[in-house]
Amino acid sequence: MNALTVIPYAEFGIRSNFSFLRGASRPEELVVTAKFHGFSSIGLADRNTVAGVVRAWQQAKVEKLPYHPGCRLVFRDGTPDILAYPRDRAGWGHLCRMLTQANLREENEKGVTLLEYDDLLEWGDRMALAALPELVHPHEDLEMISRLKDRFGAALRLAVAPDYGGNDRFRVEQAAAMAESAGVPLMATNDV
Repeated sequence: MNALTVIPYAEFGIRSNFSFLRGASRPEELVVTAKFHGFSSIGLADRNTVAGVVRAWQQAKVEKLPYHPGCRLVFRDGTPDILAYPRDRAGWGHLCRMLTQANLREENEKGVTLLEYDDLLEWGDRMALAALPELVHPHEDLEMISRLKDRFGAALRLAVAPDYGGNDRFRVEQAAAMAESAGVPLMATNDV
């Protein structure tokens, strides 16, 4: 009487070819592949851009796959990457303003990351956020997660992804302990 149980999986760390030199597949292809593999939904989060979200949204409508557009915020000041998913129109306004403000900085050079921690503090409201610490300096990572939790409360999660370096079990355990200590939910991602 053992029945196969399908565990719904949604991947929220997907990067497309709009994440230059980090993602290879077009947003449309990612949606089709997610549907093929039985994902319950996907979230596209390209590096400091929302350029591919409409293409993925159009394909998600065709595939009838729930879709969550967002952005992977990459900072120049040591802040860990943050997956940011606007919850409403105001959240989209905040995300777009944050990216625009960073891109308008005088030292703007193509391909250079200009986002800073203060940008997140100013414009991070109305979004679901998932921090992706490197887990190299656990004490510093925990301090950062705690500060973000104080600012964003229940909107924050701690995300962990395998690095395929032979220490993935340790990384997940370390992230789980950090999430528990900070009082934030743990989120798994494959960081596609």
